[in-house]
Amino acid sequence: MAPSARRSRSKLMTEAEAVERFVHDGDTIYCGFTVVPYGLTFEIIRQNRRRLNVVGSSNVFSAMLLALAGCADRMETGYVGGTLTNGPINEMMKDGRLRFEDYSNLTMTLRFMAAALGMPFVPTNSFLGTDYLTQEVLEHEHGLASDRIRPDGSVAPKLAVMESPFTGEKTVLLSPCRPNVAMIHCQRADEDGNVQAWGPLADSKWALWAADIVIVSAEEIVPSSVIRTDPGRTVIPGFRVSAVVENPLGGHPGPVSGYYYRDKHFFALAGQPFKDWDSATEFFDKWVYGAPTRAEYVRKYRDAFGDELMDDIMVKNPIVPEQPAKSGWR
Repeated sequence: MAPSARRSRSKLMTEAEAVERFVHDGDTIYCGFTVVPYGLTFEIIRQNRRRLNVVGSSNVFSAMLLALAGCADRMETGYVGGTLTNGPINEMMKDGRLRFEDYSNLTMTLRFMAAALGMPFVPTNSFLGTDYLTQEVLEHEHGLASDRIRPDGSVAPKLAVMESPFTGEKTVLLSPCRPNVAMIHCQRADEDGNVQAWGPLADSKWALWAADIVIVSAEEIVPSSVIRTDPGRTVIPGFRVSAVVENPLGGHPGPVSGYYYRDKHFFALAGQPFKDWDSATEFFDKWVYGAPTRAEYVRKYRDAFGDELMDDIMVKNPIVPEQPAKSGWR
């Protein structure tokens, strides 16, 4: 059967449907680093998911909002946004409401890679000679040892140090990180779930392949022929994707290459949710609970700040290849 004649079940659904079906209390989730699905993140908050473990090489504002909303109580990451000032996130990490384990950007990406490739562990020299191997870091009081309990009741280590059987030198072994759910916002996808993204993707390509469930929001839903005629941009194929959401500006206030810049003024204008609890509550009431869809969020933004501010971040002169690459064998 010719590709154009193939029939498959559409995976298109709304944000609300995708989160209701595929994100559950207690899940380990990946919600982006450089390609952040803010629309889907806000929907998780609206649906009041609880006890989430947010993983990523860097947990940026989306993860912090999940923590402030009471959705996330654990994190495994190399960076926690919102901690550079003494606000609610610091408070939660100090008193144990937000438990965490500290890695680096590289080692979290390696853990996703190990899970994606089905590896039982992954070796690295990255942590050798650093404080990551000290007891203070490995066994701090708000770590995740309780998440590593084996069936026999023993606790698996966060990492292990061994001698390489080839060189005899020390190396560090890290466990794979397999999210229950990975979410990404991309430039385009088709109804079958074939996802295309470009620009800085960071750890997302490995995280998508590592996860059990993949949910994608996209600026555009395009015909499958668009995907087939530019296959090199596909970061994950449809058979690995569970849900696709058509969501223009679903990555705002973050950037999407070729579509819009990071909205650096948003949190200053819309409120500073990371400053104190009152500010966080005000932000959620207006921008999350008060805007039940991404379209309503965009309308509220334009009403509050004007069309000019939104239009200012849109890419006006996207770079288009001077000579598109040729593909195919016929």
